[in-house]
Amino acid sequence: MAKWKHKKSSPKPKKLERFYKSDRWHEARRLVILRDKGLCVMCGKPGTQVHHKIHLTIQNVDDPTVATNPDNLILLCDYCHNEVHHRVGKHQSYLFTADGDLVSKK
Repeated sequence: MAKWKHKKSSPKPKKLERFYKSDRWHEARRLVILRDKGLCVMCGKPGTQVHHKIHLTIQNVDDPTVATNPDNLILLCDYCHNEVHHRVGKHQSYLFTADGDLVSKK
């Protein structure tokens, strides 16, 4: 009988790991959670993930307009965060406009 192997996600680059452990990230995250009143901006359930609208990369992690700018951060629940990253099976896709507004791809 064949065993199913789970595809391991690739590890985060060390530079991003260090950022997500930094005081500047924890403060930016705290402020976004307060601003969004602890609720997912997509569905209204309790939020758990602070999401970068412009995805964080090793190239832009040192740019505060991307990494810690509240205008680039929103609070999402786990499900909606996975949906935005296309990690959910048959899902409704969401995108962001150039102004950072959330829109449905329907």
